[in-house]
Amino acid sequence: MWTREGVLYAWVAFLSGDEFLDSLSLSSKSHITIVNHSPSTLLPLLESYDAHTQNAAFAETSYPCAICLSPYKGRHCVRLACAHVFCRSCLTDFWGSCIMEGDIGRVGCPDPGCVKAGHEAGEEDVIRVVGEEEVRRWKWLRTKRALERDPGMVHCPVAFCQTPVPSPEVDDDDSGWARLRTCPTCEYAFCAFCRRTWHGPISACPLRVTESFVEEYLGLPEGDARRAQIERRWGRGNVKRLVAKYEEERMNREWMDNCTMGCPGCGVHVEKSVGCNHMTCAKCKQHFCYLCGEKLPPSEPYKHFNTPGKKCFSKLFEEDLFDWVV
Repeated sequence: MWTREGVLYAWVAFLSGDEFLDSLSLSSKSHITIVNHSPSTLLPLLESYDAHTQNAAFAETSYPCAICLSPYKGRHCVRLACAHVFCRSCLTDFWGSCIMEGDIGRVGCPDPGCVKAGHEAGEEDVIRVVGEEEVRRWKWLRTKRALERDPGMVHCPVAFCQTPVPSPEVDDDDSGWARLRTCPTCEYAFCAFCRRTWHGPISACPLRVTESFVEEYLGLPEGDARRAQIERRWGRGNVKRLVAKYEEERMNREWMDNCTMGCPGCGVHVEKSVGCNHMTCAKCKQHFCYLCGEKLPPSEPYKHFNTPGKKCFSKLFEEDLFDWVV
């Protein structure tokens, strides 16, 4: 930090005399030097003194403002966290205009390098530059932007609240805890899917997506007012997740109906790979016909296929009943 010989010599002389200890209030009134201070005590005092000295030097140095191209003393300028310096008047007007227009993405260093990198100003810099009202609006706009970028954001279902509630930080999105939301305003804990009081991560959500709802939602184009209303009410991420889950379950049902046969005893669906159509359920041990689903007597299971007039007569090895999906 202190590289030049003159500055270094001045610091050595300053630290070795009583003037240094007097400035840090570390000497007694009798001018007896106190030397029993640990480095942990002296370090913050030295850092504070160094910062004060740098600020004093900054205030008396002239800097060209990159916005208005005029030179100003440091006392009339702001040095941002990125070390770029601008006159306070220009920066206050620029940031204030951006905050008023809602374009908080431009509230940052106007230097072309920082603009290209997309660096935004931190809270400390914003507080130093603009007024309290602009700071409150800036914080509100940042919160609003973060919520709008959150696909799992939902509004509190309490009628008098309606506060936006962000997604929880859950590693496993498939876990039941991913549905839990707690309103930061009224502290109402609810399920993000059904908007009812939180029913736990294990209990099935009572919300059910119907075929008509899915058809209506998928039939609406992006940007449609009705589609936006649905997403705003239930949460865009939740709606897309529920619709995708419904479509998956629908395709599973179609496959089960077309490619399997349910056991007449317990309802477990069975898919035959090879062999005859006499099936024995692995769960309940019920004998049944794979073609028609009729129960078969365990003592004479093949009589069903050998009785003339029966629908499955001579079809013990028939395999073209279902429309197999390739």
